[in-house]
Amino acid sequence: MKRWWPDGVYQSKPYVALGAGAVLAVGSVVASVIQGDWGWFAIVCAFGCGLLIYGGIVLQLRREYRQRSKWARHDSDDQRKPRK
Repeated sequence: MKRWWPDGVYQSKPYVALGAGAVLAVGSVVASVIQGDWGWFAIVCAFGCGLLIYGGIVLQLRREYRQRSKWARHDSDDQRKPRK
């Protein structure tokens, strides 16, 4: 059974993933340059890049789904037709 997410949380998940991924990736690179050693920063950077990729994929899939969606086409057709 799928877990239900409130609409606001559902809509913000990819943006949170993009933001957190960017902060982790850039922060780990800056920290590694300051300390002069990659160590754990490489793992944190890889995790941040993974979050960036996840967020981008989810946003792209949602955009493509809405373009193909029967509901989107149905709603746009209703708006163009004059109502009686």
